[in-house]
Amino acid sequence: DEAKMAARAALCFLVLYVCGADARGADASKPHPHQGILQKYERQPPKKYGISVDGIPVERLRSGKPVLKVLSLKSGFKRAVSIQDVPAPPDVVWGRIMDLDNYPKMVEGCTKCAVYRKKRSLSGKQQVWAKYRICAGPFSMEYFIEHTYEPSKNCMTFHLDYERLSEFSDTVGYWYVERVEDGWSRVYYSADSQLPSWVPGFARDKLIQQALRQSTSWVDRHAQRAMGKGGAEPRPLLRRIKQAGAVALALSLKARFLPGVQPLKAPREALRRLLRK
Repeated sequence: DEAKMAARAALCFLVLYVCGADARGADASKPHPHQGILQKYERQPPKKYGISVDGIPVERLRSGKPVLKVLSLKSGFKRAVSIQDVPAPPDVVWGRIMDLDNYPKMVEGCTKCAVYRKKRSLSGKQQVWAKYRICAGPFSMEYFIEHTYEPSKNCMTFHLDYERLSEFSDTVGYWYVERVEDGWSRVYYSADSQLPSWVPGFARDKLIQQALRQSTSWVDRHAQRAMGKGGAEPRPLLRRIKQAGAVALALSLKARFLPGVQPLKAPREALRRLLRK
C-alpha cells in the first residue's frame, strides 16, 4: 500500500545518505564513465531561469533561512534553487564560496576539499579543480569537481571533473551573488546529483529539498564572521544526534517493512559509533 511504499522509499534514501550507496571508489587515474548526464548550468542571472524574488518579503529573505524556488527545465526536469540574503558585500561572500581549501572548516559534512589544479584567463575567468570528501557519520563519498567562476557575471558553475572517476554518477551546480541595498548580498544556489535509479522520484526530491535548506547557511555564517558580526558555529552534539537519528530510522523502517532483508551491519555499527562520541 501507499504507507509501505513511502517507508521503502524513505529507507532507500536514508540508507543512501548514510552508507553512500552506489559508491564505486574515486580514482584520479581513471576517467569517469561518461561526460555528463545532467543538464549543466549556464553562468547567467537567475532571471534567465525565470527566478525572481518578486512577492517575497525582504524580512523573509533576511530571516537567516533560505527561500526555496523551483526551476522547470525544457527537458521536463525540475530543480530547486535556494535564495538567501547575507549581511556582507559580494566580495566577502565570494571570498567564502571560493575558499575551497577551507571548506572542511566551514561546510558541515565536508571533511576534505583539496585543490589540485587552477587556471585563470585574461578575461578574469577562474577555473578550479578540487577533490571533495563528504561524510555522514563514519561513511564517506569522494568526487572531483571542476568550478568555473566569472566575476564579471557574478556567477560560478560546477560539475564533475569527467577526466577522473568520482563516486557520484553526476553532479552539477550553480552559485550567483548580487549586491542589494544596505551592503547586503543576495545569494542563489542550486545543485543536482544523479542518484541510483531505484530511488523513487519523490524520495529524491525530498533529499534535494533537505540539502538545499542547509545550502547557503554556512555562507551566511562565515560571511558574518569575516565582517566581524559573529555567526554561530554548528553544534557538534546536535549534528551527531541528527546523524544517529537517520541511522536509527533507517534500521527501524527496515525491521518493520522489510523483515526478510538481511540486517545492514554497517549502519548498526555507525549508530554505535555515533552514540559513543
